[in-house]
Amino acid sequence: MNGTEFASTRAPAAKAVSRMSDPKTILDATLTVVLAGGDGKRLLPLTAERPKPAVPIGGPFKLIDFTLSNCFNSGLRRLFLLTQYKSEPLHCYIRDGWSALWNRSNGNPREYIVCLPPACGKHYRGTADAVFQNLQIITSEDPEFILVLSSDCIYRMDYGELLEHHANSGAWVTIAQIRQPSKRGSRVVNMGVYAFTTRALVRALTEDAEQVTNHDLESDIIPRLIRSGAIPAYDCELYWRGIRTIDSYYDSNIELAQAKPPFDPYTNETWPIRAGDLGVLHTSDFVLPAAEGVTNCVISPGVYIADDAEVDRCIVMGGAIIGKRARVRHAIIEEGVEILPGSEIGFGWLKDRARYRMSENGVVIVTAKSAGMAIGVGSGPVQNHLSSAQ
Repeated sequence: MNGTEFASTRAPAAKAVSRMSDPKTILDATLTVVLAGGDGKRLLPLTAERPKPAVPIGGPFKLIDFTLSNCFNSGLRRLFLLTQYKSEPLHCYIRDGWSALWNRSNGNPREYIVCLPPACGKHYRGTADAVFQNLQIITSEDPEFILVLSSDCIYRMDYGELLEHHANSGAWVTIAQIRQPSKRGSRVVNMGVYAFTTRALVRALTEDAEQVTNHDLESDIIPRLIRSGAIPAYDCELYWRGIRTIDSYYDSNIELAQAKPPFDPYTNETWPIRAGDLGVLHTSDFVLPAAEGVTNCVISPGVYIADDAEVDRCIVMGGAIIGKRARVRHAIIEEGVEILPGSEIGFGWLKDRARYRMSENGVVIVTAKSAGMAIGVGSGPVQNHLSSAQ
């Protein structure tokens, strides 16, 4: 990893922040803000009843687990989660699956993970406004640095290295970026990871709040800071996937189902990805004997698949049932949906389009609502039977 500038001038270092050399001191001087309030409209219908960070992925995980695992593994212990859209399921998940982990260290008041929805009668107009509305509680913690993170990406990253780079650069903000393949060769992608010097962020947010903008960090605050001086980019070489659409969600899941996946969230014990209240997973906990007809699938805990069913390139969420002689391919099966015996999904574009929602690339999404309207598909109570495949 290395840092590179993408502007021609730099604001004087003396105006930004004093240098720090001790990584622990930098972590202690940092407060982390996780943006977790998005409605995920491009992920509909998966976000119809849950916020985007709570969408299941990779079997036992939720999207936000990757960001929170990176925070915990990096040694960051002061976290605010800014929530908004259908926030209650996410609040429950954090309380039941993550709070005990953060609060277990001798009751240290400087170690916490707290959800911050908008105050009563208000709403967040954008990501910048979400941070702005919580400036009082954020600045009361007196952080020298504020790390702002998206909660809809799959990756492993030591944020401590980025913060150390930022603290010693004298910059007002440092942006993590990665180069990824594209149709024209490659492109630089913003990872949704920002290290801010607190004074600069507070000033930029305050100015933005008084103007007519989208109140967005990426489109409003970052350009404002760029106009004031150079913004260093922090180049990363790692696996990273941003979940923006149904197709990117599907592709990222199916990547994990490969025999040798480019990213393995299940077996890295030095930098584990925790799955909420399931904790750290091990291969023996997740990879179970699969039904004979299951190939290239991501199967969540609590799924039942009949022995003679055929399931190919599918994401099957918790509590789903796939009945006898059913054939399903290139599909996402939502939680609690029952595919009745003899059903066929993914074998006829016109038939599937008439019954279900489909992505631009033809992925079929079967929800409880669409299941109730389709012949051969149902929803209702399910048995607690576990099957898993990769």
